[in-house]
Amino acid sequence: MGKRQLAVALTVTLTAALLAGCASKPAIQYSKSDRQPVLVFCKSQALPPEFAPAGPTLIAYGTGTAYQQKSRYQYLGGKLSARELNDLLSSVVEAGFFDLKADQGRGAPDGVTDHVTVTLTGKSKSVEGPDGTGGAFGGIVKMLESYKIPGATPYAPGMITLHAAEYTGSQPWTGTTVAWKSDPAVLAKAASMGVASVSGATASQIWKQLGDSYDPRGNVAFSAGGKLYEQVYATPVFPLPGV
Repeated sequence: MGKRQLAVALTVTLTAALLAGCASKPAIQYSKSDRQPVLVFCKSQALPPEFAPAGPTLIAYGTGTAYQQKSRYQYLGGKLSARELNDLLSSVVEAGFFDLKADQGRGAPDGVTDHVTVTLTGKSKSVEGPDGTGGAFGGIVKMLESYKIPGATPYAPGMITLHAAEYTGSQPWTGTTVAWKSDPAVLAKAASMGVASVSGATASQIWKQLGDSYDPRGNVAFSAGGKLYEQVYATPVFPLPGV
């Protein structure tokens, strides 16, 4: 082989090596559906004043659509490229997610529990454990907590689950009272049934008011139709199989 041929061969080999080093992680197979999340990360805490999870901290679909919670009533939405989504899932898988025990132990009764579910082609797994868990699961949780959706913009859910209870205390309400801005019938329904599904513009209006009035201590009640309602909160509804 001549010097020129040798130089060309070395150049081709080096270029191939560089491209391999810059390439995305090995491809992972998953459903390309906007109704089947491939990754769901959420936190829950079974304590008043809110008795239900606040909604997913991060949820991503096989089409790249993703949503991320910024604060209790603030979400961001965006679109991951195929490579970005693949790298995110690969990072979780390579951290040993599918080798973990589904139950990472129990924390304090009033503690926060982390939940992670990954659904790929041919396999799905959910793992949960107390917030602050060490080891592989703790590393995965920290990675998901710090993940940022590229180019994300503010997102208001088009469907929510509304919770409410009519205040029936023997003493006058001592917390903050806020006038309900949306349809009072929706609030009354949520109180009578314990929960109500709300969609469209009404859901967006309620979501905004709850965000503007939010008090993590639960010292806010809403007046509507001559009645007072406490424990009023909402969780966003994201597409899931069958939903």
